[in-house]
Parts: sequence; C-alpha cells; structure tokens
Amino acid sequence: MQTIYVRDEETHFEGVCEECLTAQSTLYAPRGDPTLEGNLRRTADVGFRTCRRGHRIRVRRVRVMIPA
Repeated sequence: MQTIYVRDEETHFEGVCEECLTAQSTLYAPRGDPTLEGNLRRTADVGFRTCRRGHRIRVRRVRVMIPA
C-alpha cells in the first residue's frame, strides 16, 4: 500500500497514485489524472484516501522530535 507522509504542522496534502501511473487503461477504469489531494486533521496520525480509480492510499503524520 502506498503511503503519503504529512509533516506535523500540515493538514493539507497532495500526491500522485503510483498504481495509476503503472496501471493500464480498461473500459471500466480509464486512465486519467493520477493526482489526489485531501486533508488530515491535526489530531489524526493516520488516514486513508482512495484515488479516482479506487486504489487505497495511506496518509501518515510524521512527528518531528527536537532534542532538548
């Protein structure tokens, strides 16, 4: 499963579905724009998104730890 990583302070993300880039066009799933975007709440660490062709993509928040 593809993962898009979002920084700690961000809520909006954009990405490209890697499966769409390699998949062949079919009658019921024509090749189209592989880009996707969405939002991940600040309180959520993991979310899921589905591209236009139905491929499932995980969105994961990356917390940056600054040493004291």
